[in-house]
Amino acid sequence: MRKNINILDEIVETKWMELETLKAIRPLKSLQEEAGNFKPEKRPFRALFEKGRVLMVEIKPRSPSVENLISDSPLSIADLYAKSNADVISVLTDAKYFGGSVELLRQVRARVPQAILRKDFIVDEYQVYETFLLPADAYLLIASLLTDSELAHLIKLGASLGLDALVEVRDEKDIAKALRAGACIIGINNRDLMTFYTDISVTEKLMKSMPQNTFVISESGIMTPKDAERVRKCGISGILVGTSVLLSKDPVKMINELKEALTAHD
Repeated sequence: MRKNINILDEIVETKWMELETLKAIRPLKSLQEEAGNFKPEKRPFRALFEKGRVLMVEIKPRSPSVENLISDSPLSIADLYAKSNADVISVLTDAKYFGGSVELLRQVRARVPQAILRKDFIVDEYQVYETFLLPADAYLLIASLLTDSELAHLIKLGASLGLDALVEVRDEKDIAKALRAGACIIGINNRDLMTFYTDISVTEKLMKSMPQNTFVISESGIMTPKDAERVRKCGISGILVGTSVLLSKDPVKMINELKEALTAHD
């Protein structure tokens, strides 16, 4: 790796190297052919937001900012989530930095009833076909990592496969890019991916720039039911919570409390 490279650039550089290896083992054409004959069980993702506010929880064994988020098996967490009031389960599939894998997503999918969001650093159409075949129901795209045309292409490709894209933004420039690309579900990341500092006032600020017909999720830094209530008052459509639930002594209780705060007055 180059010296003085920030963590996000390092992750993306690693992702491109991983993709080269994957494509050598299993070419894109092979994935496309398999996708043409694949009929996965579909679980609602976008439709959930049309019914009410959505609580998304996460399975990530670790992160660059926290060494160990899951001390037990990730599948034991999946079993807890399966019995909870969570609407969507986000699974980290990045191995090097977050301890996840595509195999972990497959295993989680097999044991939970909820919709599955694949969370990774998706920069190439290969990963969208891979996501479809896992199968996941939706996938994360980070606006700042992609050009306008790349973002639009990856959103359209997913839609053609029946997948929903959650487009993550950090500032007004990202929002404009996401909207130009055709995003209809946008995630405001309260975490600065350069420093990993979180501040949920980012959601409060950026909601002022969101069109009313866009589903918006507040991501990261939501640690308590009061935080969930705070972003709910901004008009968000849902929240994605990872660390606070994973580190809770009683994840199911925490999920229930967050869901109650999120859906109050609905």
